[in-house]
Amino acid sequence: MLKNKKVFSIFLIPLILSSFFLPLSFSVAQAAQSDYELHEKYENYEKYVKYKKYKKYKEYKEAKEKYKFESSAEKNAAKEAYKNYKDYLKNPAAYPQYAGLYELYKKYKKYKNKYQPLKEYSKYGKYKKYDDSDYNDYKNYGTDTYKNGHARYESFLRDLTHVTSNRGSSIKVGLWSYSKDDLIDTPFKIESDRTFQITDCDSTVIGEIEPGENARVTYIEGSGGDLQVYNSNELIPTTNTGQEVCFEITGGSEQNAIFDVNRPDSSYDQYRGKIKLQHSNTLDNENEEGNSRRIWVINELPLEFYVWGLGEVGGGVDEHTKTMIGAFRTYGRWYMEYATKWADEGFQILSTSGSQLYKGYDYEQSHASIRQLAQQTNGIIMKYGEDIALAAYGSWTDGNTRRYEDGHWGGTCRSITGTRSSVYPELSKVSDPYGKNPSLSTCELAASGNHMVGLSANGSLVLARDYDWDWTKILNYYYTDINLVKEY
Repeated sequence: MLKNKKVFSIFLIPLILSSFFLPLSFSVAQAAQSDYELHEKYENYEKYVKYKKYKKYKEYKEAKEKYKFESSAEKNAAKEAYKNYKDYLKNPAAYPQYAGLYELYKKYKKYKNKYQPLKEYSKYGKYKKYDDSDYNDYKNYGTDTYKNGHARYESFLRDLTHVTSNRGSSIKVGLWSYSKDDLIDTPFKIESDRTFQITDCDSTVIGEIEPGENARVTYIEGSGGDLQVYNSNELIPTTNTGQEVCFEITGGSEQNAIFDVNRPDSSYDQYRGKIKLQHSNTLDNENEEGNSRRIWVINELPLEFYVWGLGEVGGGVDEHTKTMIGAFRTYGRWYMEYATKWADEGFQILSTSGSQLYKGYDYEQSHASIRQLAQQTNGIIMKYGEDIALAAYGSWTDGNTRRYEDGHWGGTCRSITGTRSSVYPELSKVSDPYGKNPSLSTCELAASGNHMVGLSANGSLVLARDYDWDWTKILNYYYTDINLVKEY
């Protein structure tokens, strides 16, 4: 649960659908600057240090030209004269013979006091590229706050190379729903190339289906909601399962558990993990029949397998794809932790653009780079302070993202009224010339579903492709004061 926050039922549109968040109001503790920002500022401080060293190198060169001796013999003679003249200064009556050494004394004194202390900077000529007074702006970024943030971020970057095989906790995804009448007319069909069990979603095993066979589920008319499971070859008896039925691969690697669910009107039929059919538990569903009664097809699978089926990008520019993966994973993780919108339906997040596009194993197979890049960033999400960041994202902006309060939720065109969000500080306003739509006005963009809050997908693409930004920099640009955290 959110500490010091209420958990709300939230429905976010990532790209172009015109639905909306309900307005929220609660206090959020101010987070410190992100480790990324501290890291960047400390890096600039180190440039300031090099600038200062190069300035000392220039002083050294100037002093060398003015005060150096032509030979070691000349220097030694001057050094001896310096010593003798000091004796004279202490006791002129005792050392009158040294009174004429003043010029040599003065020359060696300048050599000793103005040249010798600078000799240690003779090696800093290599910092010539930092000879810019603008680096003075960074002199205050050398405190422990910046240094420690830099160290933490460097540790995170090193940790990126240690990819784990932990796929995270399970997320429950609503794939689609049947009406009662639809399920009677066209029963749900499920199959796999591996043996799978059918259960009552508790301890009772109804039967097992072998590869090459399939199971069907229909709705029993007049039963008050009972589902019926069967198969055409009568390998299992026709069984009433109440209001839910579950399917799970038996044995073998979880990663190889793939079902074909024959999704109506879709080419995306295959999904990893477990499949469940369940009645919606909403009050209105309990009292409805016919097309009003909803039975959901739910896919439960580890979060990383869910990320592998990300349908928001097609690949092509790796750093952009990794940026979208980071937002997609974080958004899914946020819904797992906080959202209650779909709790009564039995799942946490939709597979459609009503939440974010998840297309399962078929899309994963046809867009192999998404899985590969997701594995490179396995388990990494964004946090704001101790909380998982709400990783909203959209297609285009008008040149600025919006703070959460000014988002064009539901297609409503709003003016910018502030910069920092007091609701979700990670969703604050940033300049976005990179994701600015070339032709549509602000209100035209809003009407087409662009809420303009959080990450700009087209901005991410431009920054990755044309400016060579990496995915961590892009995420830290669009989301305010977040930290990237490797959860597993």
